[in-house]
Amino acid sequence: MLMEDHLPGLIERFSDQTRRVFARHRGKTFMEGAMAAAALVAIADGDASVSEGAEVGRLMRVLDILKEQDPEKGIESYVRYVGEVRKSPEGAAVARKAVQLAAAEDPEAAALLLVICHAISEADGYVRQSEIDEIERLAMMIDMESDVALDMIAPLKPQPV
Repeated sequence: MLMEDHLPGLIERFSDQTRRVFARHRGKTFMEGAMAAAALVAIADGDASVSEGAEVGRLMRVLDILKEQDPEKGIESYVRYVGEVRKSPEGAAVARKAVQLAAAEDPEAAALLLVICHAISEADGYVRQSEIDEIERLAMMIDMESDVALDMIAPLKPQPV
């Protein structure tokens, strides 16, 4: 048997594994960015509330791209980012960098990040101006407008299939 006879199977297996590894890596990058964005919005009013933390847990369970990740690690990332943002401006810069990486050249990911931010801001039943300001700062940073994001991810009108 020639080596070439095995080549297509090997390449196909390699390609499948590469796609799975990339999907896991992309999911982890997105999760980190989502948890960083959630922390930035939650702490924007001075404190991350219990209801905001509960919303993070709910998002980890319901969003496909997040539920493929370990929910415990997602919550740990959120708590870590909240702590870093509280401590220093450098912590906020690290969180913003994670958001940028999660949104990098992917309009749907950027839109989903902003929708997550809005969900966190609404979690305690009252959206504060400081939360809106933080969401708009993140929106400018990732080059996505909130209303465009909401239309892309959570449209009010049913979209054609």
